Amino acid sequence: MSDIHRKIEFLINRWCDSRKLEPLRRLLNGQASINGLTDGWEDLRQELKTIRAKHRNELKVDEFDTVVDVLHMVEDILERR
Repeated sequence: MSDIHRKIEFLINRWCDSRKLEPLRRLLNGQASINGLTDGWEDLRQELKTIRAKHRNELKVDEFDTVVDVLHMVEDILERR
């Protein structure tokens, strides 16, 4: 499993356990959009940006840092395409 998938799995598990349903929904929507094409990665990037902006205050520090890490990974993927 790649690093990006491990980090996404960490967030999903954490947010399921703590019932952070709105950021969880956004992350799952973004993850489901990954289709190997640029548009799927762009959808994930937009969901991560929304999580970062709208849910910053409700996330634990390690969760927020992971969101930012995954966002940077997605942006790197998009730059290479």
